[in-house]
Amino acid sequence: MSALVKRIDQVRHEMKALRYLLEFHPESMADAPAREDFQIPDSRLIYDVLVSATTRPAAERAIGELDLEEVDVSSFLRLGGAHYHVYPDLIRERAEHFRSGQLTLQDAA
Repeated sequence: MSALVKRIDQVRHEMKALRYLLEFHPESMADAPAREDFQIPDSRLIYDVLVSATTRPAAERAIGELDLEEVDVSSFLRLGGAHYHVYPDLIRERAEHFRSGQLTLQDAA
């Protein structure tokens, strides 16, 4: 039987992981979770920007231009990510559980 993960909780975890990756970009991308580890479409869009940007300022500009459904971009960019170092590993771990069926993302209401 699979455990349900609330979508809002998954969004929070993924945003923290991405914020950490942005904080230390581009060096952080060397050990980043894979794109498919992210369950939320907005997270994948931000991830794509991080992969393609060569500098942190370039990544911040490109993220600022995104039109996202579930993420307030200006809030995301204002947050610091230095304390979120555990979240990339959490995203990798959860992705394994989603793929194995141990976790299921609850549909948005």
